[in-house]
Amino acid sequence: MASATLKGRKDGYEIHLDDAASFTDNLTDLTALFHQVHDAQQALQEEQANFVITTGNRLLTEDQETAIRALLDAYPHFEIVAFRADVVTTADLSPLLRQTHVPVSIGVIRSGQEREFDGDILFIGAIHHGGVLKASGSVFCIGEVSGIVYAGYPDDAEAVVVGDLTEATQVRIADMVDIVDSSNAHLTPHAFAYVNDLHAIDYAECINLRQIRPRLYAQMEE
Repeated sequence: MASATLKGRKDGYEIHLDDAASFTDNLTDLTALFHQVHDAQQALQEEQANFVITTGNRLLTEDQETAIRALLDAYPHFEIVAFRADVVTTADLSPLLRQTHVPVSIGVIRSGQEREFDGDILFIGAIHHGGVLKASGSVFCIGEVSGIVYAGYPDDAEAVVVGDLTEATQVRIADMVDIVDSSNAHLTPHAFAYVNDLHAIDYAECINLRQIRPRLYAQMEE
């Protein structure tokens, strides 16, 4: 069984590396996949291809990331835009745990699973397609979000969702639902979701959180 699997994305491809396989096997299978994509792109008369590399419960070292990027030397129109894992390093996590007053949950929500929290939650990990994260307060996500994020359940329209929501399926706040559209110019990896004055879910850059939700911002500073 191949240790690297390919699937299409809205803006390119995603390659998942099996974290149970050796990194050497990952590189071998990656080499074959890049060659296959190159042939397919040529047949379609397209050159540019973007890739997101996901590694599950394995954190790649800088040397390993460099080794993967080196495979693209033969394909100058290919680009790796991100490496994503379902885990974080202790060094990355410790400052967050010290600075935030928001409860923290670490894990993976897989397809068909739903996790519910009372109040605000900082979720570190991955929400897979078909997975649901629900909270009665605001939701702060660090990691992959491909499923549904539901903040302000059931009726808190002041709640927000913060995180990279560009690959999410749906964002829900109180009784509002937004089917995520990657073409939305306001939806960026650094945006947050909120309910605007028209009672609809909207997106804004995180630097505007203080202006849009001053009460929430003040609570975070306490």
